[in-house]
Amino acid sequence: MKQFSSLLYKEEDLALCLEEAKKIAASMAHISDLLVTLFASELAVNTMADFERATRKIFPHAKVVGLAAECGFANGKMWSGAENHADAASAVVTFTFFSSSRVIPLAFDGNSDVASAGRGLIKTIAQEKATAAVGLFLAGQIPGITELLDILSDTREDIVFFGGLLSEQTDGKRIMIDLSGHRMSRGFLALLFVGEELQAKALPSFGWRPFGPEVQVTRMADERTIIELDEKPASEFFSHYLGIRHGWESLESVETFPMHLRRNGATLARRLTGIETNGCVHISADLQEGERLRIASGDPIAIISEAQRTHAELCDFSPEAVFIVNCMGHYVMLQQNNLYEYAAISRTVPTYGFYSFAEFFRSKGQVMKTNLTMLSVGFREGGPQEPPVYKPVSPQFGDQTSIIAHLVHFVDAMTKEWEAAHSKLVVLAERDALTGLLNRRAMERSFKDILHDALSSGLPLAVMMLDMDDFKGINDTFGHAMGDEALVALADILTSSVRSVDIVCRWGGDEFFVILTRADREAAERVVKRIHESASSLSLLMPDNRKVGLSIGVTLSRPHDTPESVFQRADEALYTSKRTSGKNLVTFR
Repeated sequence: MKQFSSLLYKEEDLALCLEEAKKIAASMAHISDLLVTLFASELAVNTMADFERATRKIFPHAKVVGLAAECGFANGKMWSGAENHADAASAVVTFTFFSSSRVIPLAFDGNSDVASAGRGLIKTIAQEKATAAVGLFLAGQIPGITELLDILSDTREDIVFFGGLLSEQTDGKRIMIDLSGHRMSRGFLALLFVGEELQAKALPSFGWRPFGPEVQVTRMADERTIIELDEKPASEFFSHYLGIRHGWESLESVETFPMHLRRNGATLARRLTGIETNGCVHISADLQEGERLRIASGDPIAIISEAQRTHAELCDFSPEAVFIVNCMGHYVMLQQNNLYEYAAISRTVPTYGFYSFAEFFRSKGQVMKTNLTMLSVGFREGGPQEPPVYKPVSPQFGDQTSIIAHLVHFVDAMTKEWEAAHSKLVVLAERDALTGLLNRRAMERSFKDILHDALSSGLPLAVMMLDMDDFKGINDTFGHAMGDEALVALADILTSSVRSVDIVCRWGGDEFFVILTRADREAAERVVKRIHESASSLSLLMPDNRKVGLSIGVTLSRPHDTPESVFQRADEALYTSKRTSGKNLVTFR
């Protein structure tokens, strides 16, 4: 496998790169397939026709693809269609020669139903047993992207998915994808990389630092519209921490402050795209109720450092070619320093790519959409060779970028200090000072979710309330210090008698509350037996070796239960045990 990229500054450059591609082809013993990609800001019909015609004169069986993007890079240099880059290349053409593999390009135009297109694509993937990777290039934002990605997730987990959004807006006139003369303004292109010896590895790189408090998505209008965060209007959060509100002239100024979350073991980002007068907030990609978010800030040093760590790891894979999808947010944040992200990898392995408006990648089987992420994909045919020597490049920032980096570092340091202080306050607020167990307030807050999960899943749940018999007598006879010692000893007995997934709480005074997850009556009886057997050691604490008994009330969850109904039954069961002659009893209710 060999890859060659050439930046195009003027028309005659195409002929020169074709000559170079001929030399590379001549050096290979066998060519099984050839993928020729042209990235340009504009795919003029005549230009693409001339490009494909010239390519096929030399490589008649090549798979020729044209993709429109705002800008990109190859060989450690940039190309762009922007007017302020007059001295830059306007496009890049890349020849990827395969020795034993092949590429299957499939175009799905904007008239296709997204779900049907996705099912058709996975049918082709299933037929091609040796599919190693799939590249997805969407012309623009289309309804049903999340559904499409969910459908594609139903494929072999070892298949690598990567790709990006070529444009943020869908323009019915602008050609975004050209596949052998099939020109599309909407829809998407899929590139299937197939081969028994073909290996692919994709690594994401983020570099944005999360800061400030974490909030939970408590209500959504749809997958891209947040109604409430922590049960408050979503706009209040952004108004408080970023100073933005409805009617803000432009959200571009806060584009580098995305929402940061974790899903399927991966870091994802969501850009803020709009705020409504009713408090709703629109975002760039899907979210789910229950997910937790934090604001993140762009840090030039962190972005480049993480990119270089990612590329060092990718080089250990021994790639023969690297393709990169990078977010436009990186381009905006790094400005004149953007080439530092690829400087080292471009010197090590043939590398090219483009800037996108959203990125697609796979983590733990799920294909997902994200923002502000650089996705680097390495390819090779056959087993790993001697890894190329990767040497990081030290960036030299200008004054403005350095100021931003120092400011972000300051915010990061302050955030870590705040988090450490907040963690201590949370422990103090949620833990009983004497026993170290959860306190009643924390237990009541947690139990609501625990009970909901148990009832939703149909799994059994047992709870028990218990206290020491005649605890007042211990305090009156031996003093409160001895009473406290007995409570601590009982807390230790309870925690050692249950599993790590169970929860023990000091309810108040000498009362304790225990949650046994996934426990039926038989399991609860075993726990009660262990507790009673261990409780005999409490007698050893008493100066007169008096017998210390425990009264216990137990109840099992029932359909349509509420936290209040469970608490009431457990309390009534405990009361029954305590008023029964002899005490040291257990009552089930």
